[in-house]
Amino acid sequence: MLDQLKKRGLALGPQRKDEYVEQLQKIVKKGGSREQQLVEKLLINALIEARSCERFRLLWKEIGDAELSKFYYELMVSEAGHYKNFLKLAKTYMDPELVEKRWREILEQEAAILKNMEVRGDRMH
Repeated sequence: MLDQLKKRGLALGPQRKDEYVEQLQKIVKKGGSREQQLVEKLLINALIEARSCERFRLLWKEIGDAELSKFYYELMVSEAGHYKNFLKLAKTYMDPELVEKRWREILEQEAAILKNMEVRGDRMH
């Protein structure tokens, strides 16, 4: 990413809090076993990676710059792999049916979060 910015004479802006991630952290269930806590974190990370994959897919498909299109395609593939790996790993620590049930709950909670977030031009989610 830094190389792509540098090629275009751009620099990273100041780091800021990610409101989306902060809101997702609030839906993590507290308590339970270490394995349950790990599964919660794995599912939140899977969701973040899945959404990144979706955003990179849109950029890959829509951007007019061939070099950036290839770059975003590679990021999309990478994020898809991360998303799948996090879900697969969660299912090694907890019954896969329970993981799927919790995954659906998290997706519903994420939808509510997104409905209440302000749309801004300086963020992807």
